[in-house]
Amino acid sequence: MRIFIVFLLLLINNCSTYSVKSDNSKNGIVERTPDWYVNYDRISWGYYQEAASSVSPDMELAVKKSILLAKAKIADRINGELTNRTTINKNENGINENLNVQAGSQDTLVNVINDTLVNHYEVIKEEIYSTGNKSYRAYVLLKISKDNVEKILTDIEKRKIVGRKFEDLNKQANEILNHKRN
Repeated sequence: MRIFIVFLLLLINNCSTYSVKSDNSKNGIVERTPDWYVNYDRISWGYYQEAASSVSPDMELAVKKSILLAKAKIADRINGELTNRTTINKNENGINENLNVQAGSQDTLVNVINDTLVNHYEVIKEEIYSTGNKSYRAYVLLKISKDNVEKILTDIEKRKIVGRKFEDLNKQANEILNHKRN
């Protein structure tokens, strides 16, 4: 009977949702990370994978934030758009021929992730560390099947086509309304 109770306690302990490890970091400096977090295949055996980490005083929030960050990385790979704008300015000021020229430039990169439905993902690895600052650092690794990614891409294309048709209808309606006013 005692063996059964010990076995039952071990089983219950192993079924807990999270196991928290101690992180001996000082001043928020990460001293160790899981090996799988640093080195993993982003595309593997019919799946796309992404890892992320975050910190929060609330353990569940740390995990949720990590999952959202990993989903955002997957969405960026599927439907991210990068735009670049370079601006160069030259200003002259002063009196007559005694002018001072000030020059400046700015290069702005913007990464836009359009609305992307990232569902049917699976958390395949997860580690949580308690930090020295009374917080939790959560590491997660997500995977989503290539079939689901193909469905997401098909949905994105359908939305683009519907959006173009809506823009065309709007344009035609405006032309008709403007023609009737004239």
